[in-house]
Amino acid sequence: MKTLKRYMLMGLALVLILSILPGFQLKANAEESVINVKLKNPKFIGDKSELTIKPAVTYTTNLPNVKFLAGQTYLLRVSGSNIKVLQNSTDIGQVSALEIKPEKGNGPLSINNRNYLGSFKFSNEDGKYVRPINSIGLEDYLKGVVPFEMISSWNVEALKAQAVAARTYAMSYLNGTPDDTQTYQVYGGYEWYANTTRAVEETAGQIITYNGNSIGRNAVYSSSNGGQTESGSNAWGSEVGYLQSKDDPYDPKTTWSYSVKKKQIDASKLDLNKAGEWWATTAEVENTKIITNIKNWIRKRDSIADNVEIKITDIPVLSLYETNSSGRMNKGSITVDYLTLEKGKQTAVKRQTIRPGTASDIRTIIGGDIMKSILVDEVKTSEESVEVRGRGFGHGVGMSQYGAKKAAESGLTYNKILAFYFSNTSIKDSILPKITAVKTSFDSKINQAKLDFTTSENAKITVQVKDQNSKVIATLVNGVQKTAGSQSTVWNAASVNNGKYTFVITVADSNNNTSTASTPFTLAKPIPKDTTAPVISNTATSMKSNVVSLKYQLNEAAKVTILVKDAKGKTVATVATNLQKQKGISWASWNASKAVNGKYTFNITAVDGSNNKRIANVAYTLNKPKPAPKVMTGTVNVTKLNVRATASTSGKLLGSLKKNQRVTVLSKSGSWYKIQFGKSTGYVHVNYLSNVK
Repeated sequence: MKTLKRYMLMGLALVLILSILPGFQLKANAEESVINVKLKNPKFIGDKSELTIKPAVTYTTNLPNVKFLAGQTYLLRVSGSNIKVLQNSTDIGQVSALEIKPEKGNGPLSINNRNYLGSFKFSNEDGKYVRPINSIGLEDYLKGVVPFEMISSWNVEALKAQAVAARTYAMSYLNGTPDDTQTYQVYGGYEWYANTTRAVEETAGQIITYNGNSIGRNAVYSSSNGGQTESGSNAWGSEVGYLQSKDDPYDPKTTWSYSVKKKQIDASKLDLNKAGEWWATTAEVENTKIITNIKNWIRKRDSIADNVEIKITDIPVLSLYETNSSGRMNKGSITVDYLTLEKGKQTAVKRQTIRPGTASDIRTIIGGDIMKSILVDEVKTSEESVEVRGRGFGHGVGMSQYGAKKAAESGLTYNKILAFYFSNTSIKDSILPKITAVKTSFDSKINQAKLDFTTSENAKITVQVKDQNSKVIATLVNGVQKTAGSQSTVWNAASVNNGKYTFVITVADSNNNTSTASTPFTLAKPIPKDTTAPVISNTATSMKSNVVSLKYQLNEAAKVTILVKDAKGKTVATVATNLQKQKGISWASWNASKAVNGKYTFNITAVDGSNNKRIANVAYTLNKPKPAPKVMTGTVNVTKLNVRATASTSGKLLGSLKKNQRVTVLSKSGSWYKIQFGKSTGYVHVNYLSNVK
C-alpha cells in the first residue's frame, strides 16, 4: 500500500488488484486475532541465506531439547532443504521449518538487529533464503504498521484514521499470509512510537463498515490524491458504493513533472556492424532513472538476456489520453527504438518496441516515484521532447494521507476523516466482550445451582444448560440486555438427574460482537439412604449330567453369596461368594457328581450397595439315577464247564462252555458266578473262571 515513511515519502505506490474485493461478515473470536506476516521487505530483512537472531527472553523451539536463551546469539542458515541452527559456530540442530515462541511474555526477538514481538516460523524458501513468518496479535502488528505508513509526528487524529484503515485492511488477511511490504502494508516490527501507539490503542478494535460489513481490503489509501479522489469503478472496473470520485479540499495537491527527450542517440551516424568500436563510448543524452527504468522494462518485456546490453536511440511516442470521471488518464502509449549488443560480439541489432495500454502501464514503465500518479494535467509534446505534469502521489483511491493530515489540523476527528474518504461508511467496534470470573456453586438444601460471571461491556446475555450430548435442557437467560459487571443466574435442578452438565454463556454487544464461554458442572444431589433389601424371586432348578442349575432374579444390583446345605443344615458346597450381579435374571451351578441323593437347600444371600441384605432358600431334592451294574468278564479254565440253572451242582444243566471261552459275569453269589448264557442266564462255579474283572 502507498506509504509515508517517517519524515519522507516512500517511492512506489501500491499496484491495485484489478478486481473489486467484497466485504466480509464480521466473526468474533474468543481471543485476540493473530496475523501471520511474511518478513521480506528489503529495507528490513529482505532475502538472506542466513539470519542472526538474538532473543530478549527464552524461546521454546521445535528442535528436540533446544531452547533459545535470552541474550544468546544464534545463526539460522540455509542447508539444502533444511534450516541449520548454530550457536557459537556449533551446529545444534537442523529442521525443515524452525518454529519458536516465547516461553513467557511476547519477546522481543532481534532478527538481523531488528526487533519483533510474537512467535515465528523460519522456512527454507526455494533452497535460497531463510524466510521468517511472524505470528503476532493484530493490535501489536498495527503498532508496527502505522509509523511506517504515516509520519509518527503528525496530528493524532490523522494517525487514528490511519490505524482504523490499516486494521480494517489487515483483518481481511487473518486467514492468509501478507508480507511486510507496500504490496500489503509496511510492517517494521517492534519499532513503536508513542504517538502512533496511542492512535492504535485509542481506536482498538475499530474498523470501517459499509451496510454492517467490514470494507476489508478496500480500506485503501495513498499519499496524495492531487485534490480529486479516485472512484472504485475507475480503479477496478466495478462500482464500490463508498469509493466515489469527488473534490478533496484537504489534499495539498502535490505536483510532479518529468520530461523525456525523443532523440537519445543518433543511430544514423553509427556503423552497426562495427558496434564494438563505439559502443562503450556512446550513451544516451539523458543518464536518468527514467532511461534506466525503460531499459529494465524492455529487458523484461522483450525477454532480453542479461549478457545483452541495451542502448535507447529514440522515444518517438509517449502519449497519455482519454480522461475518466475523476480527471485521471485512462490510456497511454509508448514507442521505444533501441539497439542491443551481445557481449563479445561486434554487430548491434536495431529493434523497436511499442506499448499501447493504460496510463498505469506508462506509470509503471517510467517509474511510480517519477510519474507519481495518473492524474495528469498536461502532456506537452515538441519535436525534441515530451513533458508531463500532474498531481498526487499514488492511486488516489480511498484516503489521502496528506489530506488526512490537513483535515486533522483543521479540527476533524478521525471518524469524520474516514467518513469523508469512505462515503456512507461507519466505524464499528470489533472487540469482543470479555467473560471472566466464571464460577458455579450448588445449594443441596433447595437443589439449586448458581452461576456467577463478569462481563466487560453492556451486552445481551444468553445462558443455557446442556447435557452430556450437548442437548439444551434449560435456557436460564435468553437475550437479556445487561450492563457491564457482575452477572448471576440460578438453575433449579430438583427434577434433573445427577450427572455432568455444561453452562454455556453467550454475550453479544451492540455491534453484534459475540463471545461464548462454557463451564462444566457436575450435579451431585444427595441420594436418600436406601433401606430396602434386594428382592430375590423367580427361582428355579434343573439338573443335567450331575450339574444342578439355579435360576434367580434380582430387582437391583447386589453382591451374591450362594451356599448348598444338606438336610442337616451343613454346608456342602459354596457356589458364589460376594459375586457382583446386576439387576435381572442370573444363573448359578452346583456340580453334584459326588453328592448322595437326598434333600438339599440353596441358600442365596444378596447385599445391595447400601448394605441391605436379603436371604432366600430354595429347596432341592437330589435324585440321581442308580448306576448300572458293573459288567465283568472271565475266562473258562477247564476243558468243559457245565452251566446250571441255579447256583448248585444239583441245578438243571443248561449247557456247557469250552476252555478259554470268554463269558460275561453278571454277579457273584457265594461260590457261584451268574453269567450271561446265550439269551438267558446261568451259573458256574467260581473255581472254573479265571481273570474275572
